[in-house]
Amino acid sequence: MAEKSSPVQSLDRAFDIMERLCEARDGLTIHTLTEMTGLHKSTVHRMLSAMVTRGYVRKDEETNKYRMTTRLYALAGQVVENLDLVQIARGPMERLRDEVGETVHLVVPDGSDIVYVHKVEAENSAIRMFSRIGMRRPMYCTGVGKAILASLTDKEVDAIWEQSDIQPYTQHTIVTRERLQDVLEAIRRRGYAFDNEENELGVRCIATAIYDYTGRACGAISLSAPLMRMTDTYLAQLQPHLMAARDRISRDMGWRG
Repeated sequence: MAEKSSPVQSLDRAFDIMERLCEARDGLTIHTLTEMTGLHKSTVHRMLSAMVTRGYVRKDEETNKYRMTTRLYALAGQVVENLDLVQIARGPMERLRDEVGETVHLVVPDGSDIVYVHKVEAENSAIRMFSRIGMRRPMYCTGVGKAILASLTDKEVDAIWEQSDIQPYTQHTIVTRERLQDVLEAIRRRGYAFDNEENELGVRCIATAIYDYTGRACGAISLSAPLMRMTDTYLAQLQPHLMAARDRISRDMGWRG
């Protein structure tokens, strides 16, 4: 008796076959796919025939093995090109702001700097951050910048440090490579960074990098508030909310970490 399946079940089976083929460097026969998926041979053959017709799979007539073509890769490339970090991050940033009641910033790296590309103000705050969309700041003196630097290799950090005009924006700014290295190692261990009045007096923030489908940091988000409110205890309370927002944005950017 022929197998009966719902449209959703058929789609699930098709993805199972495609994932197996993507993992197989030398291709797979129908017999092997049947064993790997637990599907009936006729089902596997029917699915493969449809994939061949649509150009996602090709059959090697000499070996009778099926392989994925680059069509799926081409589609993935189109998806990646259409990813808009600001658009993807806007909802999670607003949700984060509503959860904790603090200002949320989004930045992207540009050379040795970060550029502010989106900002969600705390609605009931009497104090406004001096940050603005389009503003640039060196990576080494901001929480978001240090979060991105921590995702890079030491060689990459060295190159950015050499390109930067190192100067103390406040008395708390890091101005030596050795001190920066110690801070970056701490960020790598815990997964998030602090800005302890290093960029703006009276303001403290907690930040974390956002990752894309390549596994590299494509940006960073932060929570900022006046120093009087940003106690160590309060920062610890903010941390899980920030990291959850980071994960949501990163997953939508294709991160599989």
